[in-house]
Amino acid sequence: MEVARLLRSSITMHSHVRRVAVIAAAIALAVAALPVHANVGARPADFTLSAVPGGPTRGRFKLRDHLGRSPIVVLFWATWCAPCRQELPVYERLFQQHRARGLVVVAISMDDANGLASAGAAARRLGLHFPVLADLDTRVTARLNPRRAAPYSVWIDRSGRIVREKEGFALADRAEIARGVAALVGAR
Repeated sequence: MEVARLLRSSITMHSHVRRVAVIAAAIALAVAALPVHANVGARPADFTLSAVPGGPTRGRFKLRDHLGRSPIVVLFWATWCAPCRQELPVYERLFQQHRARGLVVVAISMDDANGLASAGAAARRLGLHFPVLADLDTRVTARLNPRRAAPYSVWIDRSGRIVREKEGFALADRAEIARGVAALVGAR
């Protein structure tokens, strides 16, 4: 009798574990199905963000000051993200190369308040000269990078339309990025 009760209990427990696993898988699929893109072809919503303390620039960055006038690259990053620390210097070189053609590059830190305290110093160590911005309330991140991927880049052309979004970075991407940014600014 005791063996039968234990067996039923074990079967019930395995059934419960199986249900939890199915629910977890469903949640994971739902999260993975969230849009990764920043609506290529659309105009991004305007935003204004403050520079991170101790970063390469001060004050506030207003997208509307550049939208429809300049090609813009928006980079989402975090101090804890190793690929981000590889990607940012690549865009710094491209910023220096194409800034005379109007290229605007901004990096939006997705760090929390604790991490944000070191974001400015990290940007300086990486040799960045473009604005590094704080998005503590995550409103901009939620609109342009809903999955909060890092690194994540959004390119906006001179007409103010999003022309590219990309999640992730590998060193092998450098040549493709350089060609794409050259096309974005209209370099030959």
